Amino acid sequence: MLSKHASLASAAVLVVILAVAPAVLGEYYLSFLTQLLMMVALAQAWNTISGMTGYVSFGHATFFGMGSYAAALLLPLGVPWWACLIAGALVALALSVPLGFLTLRLRGPYFAIAMLGLNEVARVFVTLWVDLTGGGSGITLSPELLPSLTTSYYTMFLIAVAATVIVAAIYHSRFGLELRAIREDEGAAEMVGVNTTRDKLAAFVLSALIPGAAGAVLVMYTSYIDPAAAFAPAVNIQMIVMVMFGGSGTVWGPVLGAGLVMGLREVFWAEFPAAHLMLLGVLLLSVVLFLPGGLMALFTRRKLVRPEVAAGPQERPDG
Repeated sequence: MLSKHASLASAAVLVVILAVAPAVLGEYYLSFLTQLLMMVALAQAWNTISGMTGYVSFGHATFFGMGSYAAALLLPLGVPWWACLIAGALVALALSVPLGFLTLRLRGPYFAIAMLGLNEVARVFVTLWVDLTGGGSGITLSPELLPSLTTSYYTMFLIAVAATVIVAAIYHSRFGLELRAIREDEGAAEMVGVNTTRDKLAAFVLSALIPGAAGAVLVMYTSYIDPAAAFAPAVNIQMIVMVMFGGSGTVWGPVLGAGLVMGLREVFWAEFPAAHLMLLGVLLLSVVLFLPGGLMALFTRRKLVRPEVAAGPQERPDG
């Protein structure tokens, strides 16, 4: 694993580069970076519950979609965009508490299927409430209600940084240790005194806040939202793929995974438009098969050297 000082230095350089990006990049690249930062935030959110505890969620797009619709409904009422951002996060928070109580009683594939079902229920609910949400036609926002691309970029940048800081704080805390104990053996964790119900619910709620906020920014960035986009299964899949690609349950894995997957997707699309998804799929499958710990495993393996090997051969006493 990277040393603490190296990690902090790399993070500082990355933050500085991203902070000055709007001053040197055109609209296309700034738009791409906004999407990239959104995926970093979403990947970190999924990592908080699924990477840390092992409870694989196929339904976190539910919170993303609800945050999007909260902002889309409030903006036309004259609510400031930053208040809509907070509202999106709070709606996701309010939804996550009862859903967490219900779904976290399940384990393994049952939890995953339950979350997938909840995502579909949310999509159908929003589609059928035509008077409020516009149904399948969605909601289109007037441009004068929306912040600029630069403002959306910096907002998504702050959300991605906040998500990464939260994951890092959890990872290096007792709470993070307890979450990893749940992932390894929940029964054993309970036997040694870990309050698994409390810890899982706390991780679940934290993992919902970030998609809620990111969804609110997305609708300001695109000026349009509909149920198919807000609750798209592809959003769930992208979160999972990026975390698995970079390294599940790590701090920097989702950042690395999101950056590489988004970058490679752009390159493959430009060079091989007809086969870019197939090429990306082959690459991701190769990583999953040969590096189950994700690309971060390349850094951790360097530390997995036996002390006696690292120290060199020892002389044996005569006789």
